Amino acid sequence: MTHLTSVIGWCFGVLYRCFLEARPAVQGIFLLRFLAGASFAGSLFAGGVVNFPLWGGAALWVCVTLSVYILNGVMDVEEDQINGSSRPVARGKLKVVQAASVAGGLAVLSVVGSLALGSLMMLSVVAALALGWLYSGPPFYLKRWPAGLAVVAILAALITYNAGYAANGGGYGMRSLLIFTAVMALWMGFVGQTKDLSDIEGDKQAGRRSGPVVWGEGTARLVFSGVALCLGGGYVLSAALFAESLLIPAFILASGAVVLAVVTLGPWSRGEKSRRRRPYQVFMLTQYGANLTVLTL
Repeated sequence: MTHLTSVIGWCFGVLYRCFLEARPAVQGIFLLRFLAGASFAGSLFAGGVVNFPLWGGAALWVCVTLSVYILNGVMDVEEDQINGSSRPVARGKLKVVQAASVAGGLAVLSVVGSLALGSLMMLSVVAALALGWLYSGPPFYLKRWPAGLAVVAILAALITYNAGYAANGGGYGMRSLLIFTAVMALWMGFVGQTKDLSDIEGDKQAGRRSGPVVWGEGTARLVFSGVALCLGGGYVLSAALFAESLLIPAFILASGAVVLAVVTLGPWSRGEKSRRRRPYQVFMLTQYGANLTVLTL
């Protein structure tokens, strides 16, 4: 009994460290994207009846994103160690083979589970897993270039929102969905690259051609800030003209864009690593705000 207890404890320890490796904040925003997409097709809790396609799909999507980000941690171990990452694989608290095994198991589970939810969910799951591999693994390693990162991030966001919408039945709210998902996908694809501002040295040594490495840090800060402000303004204008129900999340995104530009261009995000992560933290908080607000509409 004692041996069984220790084995169970060891398994839970590995799974917990895998969860930390997959970046809980990122996992949360992917689940929110799925549910935000679903909200455009109707209530998430209609009639007090459990919507199995929706919540089953959400559970599978968590498996998908966990698999993708654990894989990313395995493939990024060199630059993460150079950049002083606190994640378990980089610190040696989680063995690469353990993380890779969990990532593979979650990928298989998500594909097999998707078979019960229809062809669209299965295709969405497979596409998301494929994007994760193209981003982190051979032969393309799309994470190494700004354009590759942007394309993968945009497609991943669009697939996630659409999967949630389809899982909840789809059918209406299409114009609002298109405006919201287009803006949020672009926000993820371009503004999300602010995370590279804190990893410049490690990216250079690992041969990764991130935006700050390719363009120079000063230019990258200007580009990220300008794109954020354009997306914020464009979202407000689009909502005002075509989907007034989206005005509140649009103003949240626009406000976040202003804060991000001020933080990115000012002295508050320079110096030590924790300060240089502030633009990315503003990016994440803005995402959370915009997606959470959509759920309340």
